[in-house]
Amino acid sequence: MSQFNDIVDMLRRFVWCNMYAVVDRLANATGKEVVQSTLYEALRIARSSIESGRPLCTINDKEIRAYVASEDSVNNLLNELDKDLVSGLEIVRKIAIRALTYPTKEER
Repeated sequence: MSQFNDIVDMLRRFVWCNMYAVVDRLANATGKEVVQSTLYEALRIARSSIESGRPLCTINDKEIRAYVASEDSVNNLLNELDKDLVSGLEIVRKIAIRALTYPTKEER
């Protein structure tokens, strides 16, 4: 699962900003198309935030900066979905669950 840490880190910032819809859609995805469109949306929002120089949100005067997952980690996930949809969707759910957890000291 460590090859997906980048995706978890990107999604975790949406959670910090109370933007749960992206993570919820991934957790409840029943098909590859849902995962692809949701990842596209998350990547697009994160990239737009970074390119505009604006934070994803501000919480208690602290700016939460967006993060864009690496192409490798996204490709790895999409390849897992192509290999075996059921197994790939389980991985997607685990990624969503991890995004909802508090990061360990090593992940901060």
